[in-house]
Amino acid sequence: MSLAAPTRFSSYLLAAMLLSSSSAQAGEDDFFLKELMKQQQPNMNRRIPDWLRTQPAQLSPALEKILKNGNQAASQVTQNAGDLKQTQVGVVQGRWIFVSFSMPAHEMKAAAEEAAASKSVLVFRGVEPGTNTGSITKKLIPIVKDMKPVPGAVIDPTLFTRFNVNVVPTLIETDAAGKTRIARGLPGFEWLSKQEPGDHGQRGPTFGILEPDMIEEIQRRMEYMDWDRQRREAMANFWKRQDAFNLPAAEKNRDRHVDMSIVSTQDIFHPDGRLIIARGDKINPQAIMPMRNVYIVFDATSPKQVVIAKKAGDDALRKHKPVIYLFSKIDQERGWDHFNETGDVVNGPLYKLNQDIINRFKIQALPSVIEGEGDHVVVREIAARELY
Repeated sequence: MSLAAPTRFSSYLLAAMLLSSSSAQAGEDDFFLKELMKQQQPNMNRRIPDWLRTQPAQLSPALEKILKNGNQAASQVTQNAGDLKQTQVGVVQGRWIFVSFSMPAHEMKAAAEEAAASKSVLVFRGVEPGTNTGSITKKLIPIVKDMKPVPGAVIDPTLFTRFNVNVVPTLIETDAAGKTRIARGLPGFEWLSKQEPGDHGQRGPTFGILEPDMIEEIQRRMEYMDWDRQRREAMANFWKRQDAFNLPAAEKNRDRHVDMSIVSTQDIFHPDGRLIIARGDKINPQAIMPMRNVYIVFDATSPKQVVIAKKAGDDALRKHKPVIYLFSKIDQERGWDHFNETGDVVNGPLYKLNQDIINRFKIQALPSVIEGEGDHVVVREIAARELY
């Protein structure tokens, strides 16, 4: 979208833009709070690794790059194959060559050349036992890298099941009317397309399938997965993976006013055509929608700063202002224990500080209290001597 062209937004969206917030609603959404909540809800559900994904899997970033550089058309066919499971009830149109590394190298190369020439897709049922998609990539890249165009390739056991493929190579073509032609071996799609719909039997050498069905492999590995242990390890290691912000301790009390104004880079219009903001206009979000929350930023590894944060929070609560506590560091070895202990002390919503807040409010020392006052925002640094 050209910056010179008039841009039309609803007033609701405009407010959201001006505040650089996830929502324009007042209350607990002001400034960064909603984003903090979204970012810092730890996902403790075990993610299935790449090699166990049930949907058609791209073999690796390296192979994907080759496919993109070598053949845009094949990439589109690969995408169509990826859409198969979502359209199983209806007609599925496409060309597939079902393969396995049980095939001799010259047969695999012939299958890849046929896929490149016919713009069809090489389909694997899974990965060899004890390996991952990287093993297929290492074997496949040397075969396809010099082909122009490069054939598409996916891992999709559902296609094997759908067409009852039990030997390789198998060529299958389904047209727009849903009529399917099948041949085992490599007679080529030029020949197959001229035949009547149906199964045309074996037309060349075939081989068994080396790779197990990936969905069955998922089920087998999940059956033996110790989910309780995985959850405990995820919980234990969560904080060790979090970045810490090493901001200095405040040496003296200091108040700083932060200019929250932004400058519009283009004209913004109301849906009825009225100009709301002209290019170059300066807007102060604090004047439009004042910050409700008081943000208290502190180092949770410093007992003094924890006490200061608690005191500053209590002062804000007495003024009937909701408080959000943000810590820059936590004891990574003690992790959740330290997090829970700190939360019990401050007795309020506790989140991890992020770089966006440091940059937006120009946080320089800790502890700092961020508070809206009238049409401006004040960042108040508190020295440790305030304890006494």
